[in-house]
Amino acid sequence: NADTAVANAKTYLKNYADDLQVSEVMEFQNNFYILVKESATGRGAMELLVDPFTGVVSPEIGPNMMWNLKYGHMNQMMGLNNATDNTISMDEALTKAQAALLETNSTATVNSDGVSFYGYYTFDYSIDGKVAGMLSVNGLGGKVWIHSWHGDFISEKEID
Repeated sequence: NADTAVANAKTYLKNYADDLQVSEVMEFQNNFYILVKESATGRGAMELLVDPFTGVVSPEIGPNMMWNLKYGHMNQMMGLNNATDNTISMDEALTKAQAALLETNSTATVNSDGVSFYGYYTFDYSIDGKVAGMLSVNGLGGKVWIHSWHGDFISEKEID
């Protein structure tokens, strides 16, 4: 369940800096998505996936691993911290996200309350007013990456 996924994510985060906190959990058909933020800045730090059957926590594939300039997989492997600020604004990212989404689904709308990470933004999108999925926009170049691995959205919970 979502509470177990959050507990597992908190245990996973003990390997990182003390100022990281679980901010949100979204339950999808294929996994639990965990949003992790920096306590001090409120900025997105990383995105995690929790397997609903085994409880195993792993970094989310895609933008979180490839575009995350502070906590991403490539930086972790090479011991880098390229915590560069995004060069395109949240509004520009939202516009690019909506344009890309319309190419695949003319009824989908990107939700404007995205999260800024180091190197990219992530947004939820809705169809008929209900969350239907997620996508990310590279904060340096504007490339859009739709998260195709989650499956159907089930529920969402903000974490204090």
